[in-house]
Amino acid sequence: MSTPAHTITLAHGCFTSDGSTSILEAALAQGVAVPFSCQRGECGSCRAQAAGGAYARIAPPTERTYVTAADELLMCQCRAAGDLTLRFAHWQAPAQPARQYAATVLSRVPLTADVTQLIVAPHDAAGAFAWQAGQHARLLMDDGGERPFSIASVPVAAGPARLEFHIRRVPGGGFTERVLPRLMPGDTLTLTGPHGACVWPARGWPEAVEHLVLLATGTGYAGVHAIMMTALQDPRIKRVTLYWGGRDEDDCYAAPRLNALQGKHSGFQWQAVLSRTSAGPAWRVQDAALAANHDWPRTVAYACGNPAMVRAARERLCAAGLPPDRFVSEAFVPARDRPAKHVAPAPAHPWEQVGQRFSLDGILDARRRSREAVREIAALLRPGMTTREAVTAADAHLRRMGASHNWHPTYVRFGPDSQSPAVQPTDFQRRLRDDDVFVVDIGPVWDGYEGDYGDTFVLGADADRRRCAEAARQVFRRTREDWLRGLTGAALYDRAEAHARDYGCELVREVPGHRVADFPHALYGRHQLAQAGFVPADGIWVLEIQVRDRTLPIGAFYEDVLLREMA
Repeated sequence: MSTPAHTITLAHGCFTSDGSTSILEAALAQGVAVPFSCQRGECGSCRAQAAGGAYARIAPPTERTYVTAADELLMCQCRAAGDLTLRFAHWQAPAQPARQYAATVLSRVPLTADVTQLIVAPHDAAGAFAWQAGQHARLLMDDGGERPFSIASVPVAAGPARLEFHIRRVPGGGFTERVLPRLMPGDTLTLTGPHGACVWPARGWPEAVEHLVLLATGTGYAGVHAIMMTALQDPRIKRVTLYWGGRDEDDCYAAPRLNALQGKHSGFQWQAVLSRTSAGPAWRVQDAALAANHDWPRTVAYACGNPAMVRAARERLCAAGLPPDRFVSEAFVPARDRPAKHVAPAPAHPWEQVGQRFSLDGILDARRRSREAVREIAALLRPGMTTREAVTAADAHLRRMGASHNWHPTYVRFGPDSQSPAVQPTDFQRRLRDDDVFVVDIGPVWDGYEGDYGDTFVLGADADRRRCAEAARQVFRRTREDWLRGLTGAALYDRAEAHARDYGCELVREVPGHRVADFPHALYGRHQLAQAGFVPADGIWVLEIQVRDRTLPIGAFYEDVLLREMA
């Protein structure tokens, strides 16, 4: 008698399971992309909202198990007991892979003295150019460079694609001053796309979302225009509000169109936020949005524009009650401001695959925010706290800082537990003492990119604890220098073992280093740095250093992304 097959339906497809394995194992066995990481039920990466159907836990939860919401399950810890419909509030399936297209220029029209509207038609030799509202394309330059521009056009279900870009002149810009002014209808450009995950979901947002707030600065308006128009066609969205920041009225070049739209749709409002005409302190788009008293728990917000606005808006809107996973953003840096090191590395080895939205800028931003978070979390920990209280405080702080979720669990280890790898049992009731050592190790996801950073901190003046903590950092520094000299991943850990002995410590080899990328890197394999028989690429590997003292019951941990240029 054959075992009945249950159908698990996702927003981007479906797969089957006979209920004998976990839902996650069934998805991976059939090549279906789903979010996951630790596969132990601890990180919460594979959590899903159960929109309907039957499932059962495989094993009872432990004190390390991620605590889900009432309507959620962990795919790695549950099996299907019938047909099942799942949704992911914190993740979207990878979009169609970007392709290269030739495109014909249809028109080039000045919108202001500094902003040009460029409309092109991609040729369909590489297949139809199908994009989602909020994505962007990259125009290729003759020198091999590329320029990203948001697609202002609303996706069409049929007919030829027409891509509209709003391009601001950058003084000295290779494209905006030397190429764009010479383009004429009929000329051909080369572009790649679609790119980006700052999109309106294919099936819209859950019913709990009733309001949309859009924040844009300058030509960031192009990045939210298609989202705005798509949302206005969604009957579940009751109110759409746009805040558009600029220096003066000319910067809001679509004002006539927006005024007409405001008169047509009772649920749409927009406001120009102008820096040159405001009296008193600078008035920003996030200030205007907060002053409007939106119902933040029932709102989704999109931000597109300069990185400073995006960072400030995320922090302030989430503090006002916007759920962190409902702040969606895209920040572009002018090409002349992009250091060469921000070019994404080409995957030189099968272990080094990344998603189509990956950029080294994303990893660098995730690293910066993770380092800040570890320092701030360490400052929150006080003698007398238990390990469990410390982990809870750390996760709450990460949410306040704008992390959507963790791709690996937050680990905090006090005293003797500092000797052991994070995956070993931890005493969650152990209390931090006045004179102690502790480790903070986090794996948050920032705007779709995996952060990973850990360090060791010492309370009191004990010289041995301070020596051990510094040993982990120095072993990392010296091992990174070995990497810069061309050593393989496997050889790095042999060198780290020798370096640790110089500081009176031994290296804990069970901590082998790992990948990071756009979440989740686990889609491309769970490879270990210590097993890499090749020279690891820049910006996608984390070097983990766990040491323990040779004679005393103390240890230390330090980890960071391997980068050729460390800020």
